[in-house]
Amino acid sequence: MAKKKSCQNVRNPRVLSPVETELYGWVDAEVFTQSSVLTSEHLPELRCETRLAQDPASERDFVLKAAGPSHRLPFQALEDRTHFLWVYAELFMRLGVRLPFSDFQRDVLTQCRVAASQLHLNGWGFLRTFEHVCLHFGFRPSWRIFLYTYQLHAPPHGNGFLSFRANQGRRLFDAFEESIQELKWHYFKVLPLPSSRPFWLDDEGKPFPWVYWNSGARECQITTLDPLETLAFKFLQSLPVGLGKRSNFRCRWILDRSDAEVGEFLGIPYYS
Repeated sequence: MAKKKSCQNVRNPRVLSPVETELYGWVDAEVFTQSSVLTSEHLPELRCETRLAQDPASERDFVLKAAGPSHRLPFQALEDRTHFLWVYAELFMRLGVRLPFSDFQRDVLTQCRVAASQLHLNGWGFLRTFEHVCLHFGFRPSWRIFLYTYQLHAPPHGNGFLSFRANQGRRLFDAFEESIQELKWHYFKVLPLPSSRPFWLDDEGKPFPWVYWNSGARECQITTLDPLETLAFKFLQSLPVGLGKRSNFRCRWILDRSDAEVGEFLGIPYYS
């Protein structure tokens, strides 16, 4: 994709209108300082460079639209407008997320009542790595095991982007990147084709709790596992021992296939 402007060059404080303040005043002001750096010219390039849909035949079932200069991630569709989903380009380009979101991804987002775009990219990194490794070894990713391992973590200064933090003694993976700040400003809208019901709406046509930013996001923590879940967790914990020298796998080694040794160990093709 063509080089995008650095968010440092386009940072523009956004003054909320009275109506917006009523709807989104609970969100940390930092979230409103930055518009998306992606324009309508970037989206066709994105579609050429990476796959968005689980099924290639469904690739054109999703319509992409750039955010306007005044739009921000917490904004939701007006009452009489089509509901849409905010997503990050890096979800597809580096983390391997595909549309529709998997049952596991939706289960975790639902349990925590956190919007897909409210979750920091490192949070998505933990989700995707856990899911990828579970599927590779032939067992179903469990939201209960994931939320036994990680809990939703809010920044201390307000209601901004959320992530996951490992519970003490239960860490399975290290974060995708130590600093991944600018990438969260590379966002756009996904809309459905006319006359179709998208996966982000329920049977009544209402958006699920993970579609728009939610002031009720919660730390949903599982404190005990049943015997089978405990066996699965202990198996996941033991995996790095197979390499004999690492205490944890870094999410990036698995998701963007950037470590040949880990890739070989997990049977993942390595891209040099």
